[in-house]
Amino acid sequence: MSATAKRARKHIREDQLVTTTVRFSEWAQAHFNQVIIGIVALVAVVAVLVFAANSRENSARESERQMGSAMALMLQGDYNAAKSSFQQIVERHGGAQAAKARFFKAECEFKQGSLEEALADYDAYLANSADYPMFEAAALTGKALCFEGVRNFPEAATVMASALDKLDAKDPRYADTAMAAGDLFAAAGKPRDGLKYYQLAAEHGTGDVKARATVAVELIE
Repeated sequence: MSATAKRARKHIREDQLVTTTVRFSEWAQAHFNQVIIGIVALVAVVAVLVFAANSRENSARESERQMGSAMALMLQGDYNAAKSSFQQIVERHGGAQAAKARFFKAECEFKQGSLEEALADYDAYLANSADYPMFEAAALTGKALCFEGVRNFPEAATVMASALDKLDAKDPRYADTAMAAGDLFAAAGKPRDGLKYYQLAAEHGTGDVKARATVAVELIE
């Protein structure tokens, strides 16, 4: 391609750029209000997104602070104050923190002997345990113990068996939970239903648990 042709093509591109720039400038002048509105809207959207992100971050930090404070109160044995803090977390925050708070509120109520209240909160946690399963087995165990506390042994046995289903055989709680299920079935007048749980406790347990489970198996068989 000759130098003349190259200069011509460059000139054409420059003309096109100038033309495009001029046309955009003319359009912007003709639609000045719309342009300003669009810029303001964009800035507003960005501001809202930044505010929402900051709010979520602040909310997460606040819920973690409240959770730490509530846990400290619970460990100190101040169950009333702990329950109040856990309830605030449930009401103000969602997700995993609210689920965790609901579980620990139930634990406080159980420690105080408020079994009906504890049952309600264990159930509230378990209703969402598919999304937040971290305390599922513990909540089922707590629920079973609440039923045992009100002498509803058949329901207690069934729920304790459900708790065992959530545990791996290598979990250190497995043998104790199996033993508890066997004892609850026996208390409910259904020792044969409890036999397999005693067998599991004898198989996976150690020490006193293994010894008691072995005796129970021999007596039932």
